[in-house]
Amino acid sequence: MGTWTCPNIKCAYDKQMQPEEYCPLCGQKAQEFDFKALGTLFKEKWDYKKKREKANEVKRVLKRTKYCPRCGSTEVFWAHGLPQMWSLWDCKNCGYRGSLILEDGKVAAKLRRDYIKKKAFS
Repeated sequence: MGTWTCPNIKCAYDKQMQPEEYCPLCGQKAQEFDFKALGTLFKEKWDYKKKREKANEVKRVLKRTKYCPRCGSTEVFWAHGLPQMWSLWDCKNCGYRGSLILEDGKVAAKLRRDYIKKKAFS
């Protein structure tokens, strides 16, 4: 006799269910799995969960606004494609090129004001 559980790979519910029972998370009807198929299903569910978490982490990191540490501008871009320079940033506003980058908007606003003042007096 096999184990009954939710067959939906995208569903996080992995507890044992009764025949004719519906998943409380996604609403799909329970399906019977033998030991080997159950292991494969749980592996697929785990892989899907990890891929989704990784995608969410990438989105979260990319969503943060980056600021130039020299002028406070948001026009900084990751200089990809250069060999052996994985964390090199370019500022299109002031020409800064380096590995340091700001993510704090308050500090960047102060830098921006100071940069504009210096540029006006030059």
